[in-house]
Amino acid sequence: MKRLLRDLFSVCLALSLCECGTKATLSDLPPTYVAADFDRLVEIKNWMSIGPFTFDTLNFSSNLSFFINDLSPYGIEEGNVDESDIKKLQRKGVPVNLINLTSPQIKLFNYFSTDIETVGNCYLITQIYSAKTQEATLVMDGSHSYALWLNGEQLLEIRGKYNTIKVGDRFVNITLKEGVNNLFVKLNRGYNQVSWELISVVAPRQEAEKIYLSNYIGDIAVNPLINDSLEIYAGPYTNGLIELSDNKTGQVVARDSFSGQNTTIIAGLQGLDDGFYKATLTVGSERLEEMIFKGDIVALSSQFKDRIARMQPAGRYADDFASAIKRVDFVNELFIEENFVSIANYVNRNKVFWGYSLYRMLQGNAFVQFMTYKDQNNNTGEFIFYANDRQHKKIPLVLIIPYALGGESMVEDTYSGNLNQIEAEISLANRYGFAVAWLYANGKNYTARKTEQEITAVLKRLQSELDIDTQRIYLTGSCEGGRRALVQLALSRGRYAACAVDSPTTLTGGSDGIPVKLLSLMDKVPIMLKHGKNDEVAPVEHSRRFYADAKNYSVPVEYNETNDGHIRLLRDYYDFAFEFFSRQLNSD
Repeated sequence: MKRLLRDLFSVCLALSLCECGTKATLSDLPPTYVAADFDRLVEIKNWMSIGPFTFDTLNFSSNLSFFINDLSPYGIEEGNVDESDIKKLQRKGVPVNLINLTSPQIKLFNYFSTDIETVGNCYLITQIYSAKTQEATLVMDGSHSYALWLNGEQLLEIRGKYNTIKVGDRFVNITLKEGVNNLFVKLNRGYNQVSWELISVVAPRQEAEKIYLSNYIGDIAVNPLINDSLEIYAGPYTNGLIELSDNKTGQVVARDSFSGQNTTIIAGLQGLDDGFYKATLTVGSERLEEMIFKGDIVALSSQFKDRIARMQPAGRYADDFASAIKRVDFVNELFIEENFVSIANYVNRNKVFWGYSLYRMLQGNAFVQFMTYKDQNNNTGEFIFYANDRQHKKIPLVLIIPYALGGESMVEDTYSGNLNQIEAEISLANRYGFAVAWLYANGKNYTARKTEQEITAVLKRLQSELDIDTQRIYLTGSCEGGRRALVQLALSRGRYAACAVDSPTTLTGGSDGIPVKLLSLMDKVPIMLKHGKNDEVAPVEHSRRFYADAKNYSVPVEYNETNDGHIRLLRDYYDFAFEFFSRQLNSD
């Protein structure tokens, strides 16, 4: 009997947040409530899962298993499941469970102990109760492939989405009927053994537009490498204007408007010369821009390398060009699996972004680029730097400390490929008037002392050719990066004007530095803490404790506790930090 109870407990533990048992019904599924004329995001946290389902690995690949209708053998239609269907599946031994989340991100690998090599699909059901018939937008992200039905009507199908790095990726404008609305999702693992996830939020149209404008800075093109046509994704917007301008002359070479759709194609571009072009999307009073490239960007990169070889740059500039070339070569050699649109966008966007950065370096006017420094052992290190106006006197500088990274080289790390985040922070730098340096902190070889030495070398390099305001240097970071930023604040007393951190881990760190134990070394430097009370990765108690203890040392700390979890739909989540730094700058 004891062994049986222990086994039952193990099953429940494996299901984690799932309710243990096989008698779950739709009436047990708590609905997501959407008020009449709601004006804020409503996160979907309650689901019923059906499956997962195995597939015949001899006749199907994991990717193609998405096209298997696993409900068909039971006489059930995908996207339209009722209470009797649930009971039928349970009688046939199909796993049916309730999943209750603390955030809108469901990670299916957390719930199923089945051999994932043979698992393809899992179905998810949730109910949305709307107080009235009203317009809304579903903000979605999923991996690896997924399909979406609302009240039995299929609205969306996405294939080959490797991960959920954008978080708010797809925008589906819907009409919620008064009462219960059934949302049904088919989520396929594909070949992915890292990310089998779904994020779902119901948003008022205005909030959906805000998320899109934040997340799609510099990312409006479905594929930024073009030949005959350019496809633009406008998210929740269904009316707008697209313009394509020659990068050298600024002349508009193509223009098209769209109405009643959010994906638009400009065709007939085969006659354009090869080179860089600026794509501009105008929706209402907002404008989004992205640099795209027509032609063979790998061939162009080879031309750039030949020009650099002829230039024979010396010293630190030779190192800058060498690092930039390494980055360009690395992304140009990345493999893109056929028909995976999201992976193609990620890789090709990096090709264009870093290729254009190298192009601007050759012109002597790059705004964002790889820069290098020499450490105390004369080894070369890299960082990414952005300044919109490098002639501006006394430039205030924000240093972004990374979270825990797993690589050894910044030019090859995914940290440098996360252009969604980099461009969001560039936008914030422009809005508030700062330069930004993204540090690598020695990647997987991080230590606090090595990071302090890296910062010293980075500042020395920047100050050698720019008028960096040494009295206006600011630190920021998130999660583990937030802990590291606070440690640096204590390690280099007198260097920083302020520090702002998001969801920092302040109660851990070991010999490397536990922030709550370093408060006495932080002097009177203003600190801003932001933390979500539903954070499942860095518990909110970290910031609550730090804030409480800071009062004992008279450290000036502002604390903003939100309802967020660890994930954020908006990519400009460092806005609070730049706003805080701006206040400090303007109060001096």
